[in-house]
Amino acid sequence: MTQHNSADVVMPVRAATFPDGPDSMLLNPDITESQWRGERVRAGLRPRIVLTGLAGSALVVLAVVAGAAVVALGVGILAASASVFAGCYHAARVLTDHRHPPDRPCRLDRAPGAFFFRSRDFTDLGTAGHAVRALIAGVDELHRSPARAWIDPGVPREVHQVVWQVLCCLDRTRAARSLAGDLAADPDSEVGELAAAAREAVEVIDDALDEVVRHVHGCLVLTRAWEAKLRHGELATRTERTLADLPSPSEVRWLSEAAEALPQSVFAYITAARDITGAGAFPWEQPPSSWSRLRRILLRGLSRGASSGRALARRTRSGEGLS
Repeated sequence: MTQHNSADVVMPVRAATFPDGPDSMLLNPDITESQWRGERVRAGLRPRIVLTGLAGSALVVLAVVAGAAVVALGVGILAASASVFAGCYHAARVLTDHRHPPDRPCRLDRAPGAFFFRSRDFTDLGTAGHAVRALIAGVDELHRSPARAWIDPGVPREVHQVVWQVLCCLDRTRAARSLAGDLAADPDSEVGELAAAAREAVEVIDDALDEVVRHVHGCLVLTRAWEAKLRHGELATRTERTLADLPSPSEVRWLSEAAEALPQSVFAYITAARDITGAGAFPWEQPPSSWSRLRRILLRGLSRGASSGRALARRTRSGEGLS
């Protein structure tokens, strides 16, 4: 088993900003990278940007040919540069910035479900909305996992494809859910049977959704376990390398033995200097003073007196108890 190079894998889950706030979206797996490049080119070549660039370029050409003022030349260069910058900016953010006016949505937002699904697209479906968020997060984690390099590249793509198909099926249940709600509100018994049939059809899809969530979670459990193995191996290698850089026990022992002889050498020189200069004995070489001896005697006497007082008090209390 070998590692696979996953550097060229397109991330199927993107974080984007919408008018209602940030959200995650799952890209359509059937749209190729060349098609996404085409969408980026379209976003960068908006009519206003193109017209601004053409006007700026024309102004630059006229200013150069006619020898016009430097101001006209500068304005033309500025307009052309601004159009290029705006085109690159919109092309780079075509997938991540969807904060458009409601009356002027971008091409990707005009066809919901054609290019991507948002996690909030299914919040009105109750518990199914929670399952959708779990699936999108699972696809994202699987594609970002270090364990992906050890998996066949087709497996993450297949997970992406299956989850996308599940979201498409779930999106198609909106009419059936609405119909089931309308039929359930009708008092007619025959209509109630139709409502039960509609609910049952929707429940079959919801059960399949739960199964997909369970299987995707199983994939994540396996990749997380392998990530833990990889992390443990990295830590073991790092620990071994770090410990190998430490000094050996024999070297440390030699340092300890070398340091042990240092105080003796210093002591020999210091005592020799004391003897030569006649500086007298050091404090630790002097005998205890009479005051120190008296102080120790007093402390011992006080401690004995305190012990005798405590013993007498105990005997007195015991005598009172007997009486």
